[in-house]
Amino acid sequence: MHKSSQAFAESSQPPSIRRAYWVPLIVFSGSFAFHVSLTHVGQQLDELPMLYGCFYFHYVTLRHRRGMKVAALGLCGVMTVLMLLFRHSIVPFIVSYALLVIGLLARSYMLMNTYKTLRQSQILQRGFYLYMVGFILWVIDQQFCEVVKPLHLHALWHVFSGASTFYWIQFACAHEFIVTNQGLQVRNIATVLPFTTMGKQLH
Repeated sequence: MHKSSQAFAESSQPPSIRRAYWVPLIVFSGSFAFHVSLTHVGQQLDELPMLYGCFYFHYVTLRHRRGMKVAALGLCGVMTVLMLLFRHSIVPFIVSYALLVIGLLARSYMLMNTYKTLRQSQILQRGFYLYMVGFILWVIDQQFCEVVKPLHLHALWHVFSGASTFYWIQFACAHEFIVTNQGLQVRNIATVLPFTTMGKQLH
């Protein structure tokens, strides 16, 4: 915690990236509300932040394009209305979230291949591996819930998806530094998590 707070305080990460750290915190809070209540309202508090968070991640790397803020807000509104209209069906959420995640991964892959420095940092690749491990655990938990319940695979899904989200935020920050010609340095927090910055190396 000390290293992470030190890195955050000393870094020169732009405001759009700093705001992105709120996304997993809000999503986890909504997920907690759903798991402790198991109500429809709790489910909405779980699912809507996931959609809004994905929209914001798209916006982070597209915000320099004119009209992106309006487009993101408009799509958020459409998805919210659909989920309220079909509140007894999980299909609108599954389809929307899947398309947003697939689109984000595809765009990130194209960005990585566009900039050699991004590709060499290995941030996106490692984050993708973490997400896939978490997704596989989630699928196993959904399909064989009664058998694997003692393993708490659903909890591990949250851990791996959260870690992969942190990796993507660092990837987005690295992209920002590169396209604005500010230079890039990847620091490490406790030799485990990457932290992109222009500052000096943490020890």
